[in-house]
Amino acid sequence: MNVYKKTSTAVISALLIGLLGALLSATMPGLYFEEEWGLSWLFKARGEIAPPRDVVIVTLDKSSPEQLHLPENPEKWPRSVYARLIETLNRYDPAVIAFNIYFGEEREPSSDAKLAKAIAAGNNVILSNYLKQYTFPSADPAKTFTYEKVIDPIPVLAHAALGAAPFPLPKTVTTVKRFWTFKQSAGGLSTFPVAVFECFVLKRAYAEILRLLHQIDPALQATLPPTFDPLAAKSSVFEVVPQIRQAFAAQSLTQFNELLRAANYPQETLRLLQSWFALAKGADNRYFNHYGKAGTITTLPFHQVLEDKRLNPDLFRHKVILIGYSESLEPEKLQGFYTDFSGGVSATVSPTEIVATAAANLIDGSGIRPLPLQTQCVLALFWSFLLIGVCRLCSYPLTTVLVILLTAGYAAFAYFRFTVDHLWLPLFVPLLLQTPAVAVVMIFSYLQKNKQDQQNLHKTLSYYLPNNVVSAIANQAGLEAMPHYGELVHGVCMATDAGRYTTLSETLDPLPLNALLNQYYGVMFPLVKHHHGIISDVIGDAMLALWATPSEEIQHKINACHAALEIKTAIDHFNRSQPHQLPTRLGLHFGEMHLGNVGAMQHFEYRAVGDIVNTAARIEGLNKLLGTQILVSSSVIEGLSGFFIRKVGAFVLKGKTQPVELFELIAPTDQLDPAWPPLAAAFTDALKLFQSHRWTEALNAFLDINRQHPGDGPTLFYIQYLRQRPPETALLDQPARIELGNPINQLHL
Repeated sequence: MNVYKKTSTAVISALLIGLLGALLSATMPGLYFEEEWGLSWLFKARGEIAPPRDVVIVTLDKSSPEQLHLPENPEKWPRSVYARLIETLNRYDPAVIAFNIYFGEEREPSSDAKLAKAIAAGNNVILSNYLKQYTFPSADPAKTFTYEKVIDPIPVLAHAALGAAPFPLPKTVTTVKRFWTFKQSAGGLSTFPVAVFECFVLKRAYAEILRLLHQIDPALQATLPPTFDPLAAKSSVFEVVPQIRQAFAAQSLTQFNELLRAANYPQETLRLLQSWFALAKGADNRYFNHYGKAGTITTLPFHQVLEDKRLNPDLFRHKVILIGYSESLEPEKLQGFYTDFSGGVSATVSPTEIVATAAANLIDGSGIRPLPLQTQCVLALFWSFLLIGVCRLCSYPLTTVLVILLTAGYAAFAYFRFTVDHLWLPLFVPLLLQTPAVAVVMIFSYLQKNKQDQQNLHKTLSYYLPNNVVSAIANQAGLEAMPHYGELVHGVCMATDAGRYTTLSETLDPLPLNALLNQYYGVMFPLVKHHHGIISDVIGDAMLALWATPSEEIQHKINACHAALEIKTAIDHFNRSQPHQLPTRLGLHFGEMHLGNVGAMQHFEYRAVGDIVNTAARIEGLNKLLGTQILVSSSVIEGLSGFFIRKVGAFVLKGKTQPVELFELIAPTDQLDPAWPPLAAAFTDALKLFQSHRWTEALNAFLDINRQHPGDGPTLFYIQYLRQRPPETALLDQPARIELGNPINQLHL
């Protein structure tokens, strides 16, 4: 049952922690923490990587106006300067030239015409436009209507280019993490990096795309010219590209890969087509895979390219050339973006480099791929069950080591997949949420187990020692105090002994005898506890019980007497219910004793030490001679009321020099048998004759009692004593007393 409870608790804990992780993974706060902590850590742990091969930036930096003797503000440059740049670049046969500069105003007609002519000549230029948002009120003041309109470059330039596209970014309050691939709020419009990428793929692999379309969409393939240039000359590239993308998206991943394998395309072409297929089938936004801090992507100043000096002929060949403003040109405008590689407030990345990063990620197929949400949820559940399972099956020290190793292993595996496959495994949820949660559960469980163990130990020890003693010993500062633990107390000591036990121990095997004793003590112990006593010691059939505190309390005497009478009744009932008789005798004495540890460092026992203990044991032994069951000393009954007693005489116990007056405890006064008062009165008169040394009269009185109340134990004792042992007459001035030899079964001698 205990194992089932622990297993159920572990399963419930794992399920709750797993569901918490899965729920957080599906929420915006969870995504925020994963981006800001998990993704950021992965980038910083990985560090900078090699810049992309197929993308080059030509930047309008601060030195270019000085070198070219142009206005400091590039917006005032004549458009003919850009025309010269395009002509210079086209001499190196680039694949795509993309301007991250918005040409929205008409300038000098001849200059605009030169730029339009240069753009049209290469059939490879893409321009930037932007989305302008318009908001209109509605009848409901709490609602508004919003739509976005594309603002294109001036017509003369727009008609000459392959097309134009905007570059909006998702809103962020920290570092830039994602970019739009398609702007759904603008009708699924392709963004600038996607336009650059698709034109790059179309130009580099046009023949292979036609072959592929012949198999998946022959109708579309039939409308396309055999080469790219006629398509670009008609300015219909941006019209055809969505159709090709749609044809790709209609295929399954398996079908598409089988077509590519069957076509046996070159590896570079295969990579580009797979990237385009992934774009067509993917979401409308992607995560940046930043290459490093600002300037990591190959960047050349505008003036250096325009002057066409010391340029490597392969620098631009078949590549994407992105042209835009440098972050250093007008730093006071703070137009740059922060990335995970930004080292300070001024270490921002220009919009042009952000565009270049997005385009390069699409070309390389190296964009960061987050784990699908469903897989994240499964991972959260698996991780919680794994850690909880370790906690459940292993010891606390081993669990600590294994959890640390598993956490480090998971972080290393996430780093490896991020570096090699660009796969982003969640880190915040499993490592900073679930692992600490499991650690809290583990610590709480350990503390609970430790507490339960202590409670079990306390409960177990309480069967041997009083509860307050167990607590006091547990709170001691050190073992050196053990020999000194204890205190002087005042109270009642009860000694008991079972008759016929010796005979039973000879005839019964140990196991049945042990079972009988357990049943026997099972009757007595609860009655002692019920009356606020403690079990001090048990040896065989003998028990020692105590009612004691540092100060004298009459209630201890009352409790002890009630317990003794109830034990007598319960044992009588016990003996009638089973075949083996254990008639029990009880002796009670009141006085001072030391209650505490007895022994040495190798072994201690908690018990009472003092004359009261020995005296109580000897009083208990007198029951056998007197034929009584409960004898108490005068110190016990002193000040008590509510109990019927009879005095049985003064006895000098073995090893003692002073007599002890003893009384038989018979019953509570409200439960007394009517036969007792006459017997007790007659016995008291006879005892007075005995104590007055009037032997013959005493003997006759006891004989008379025996005739009226045959079988009374104390009466028979005195008759036998007076007949067999004539008392000494040396102490005639004192009440007669009986000096005993050693008739007592000893306890704690």
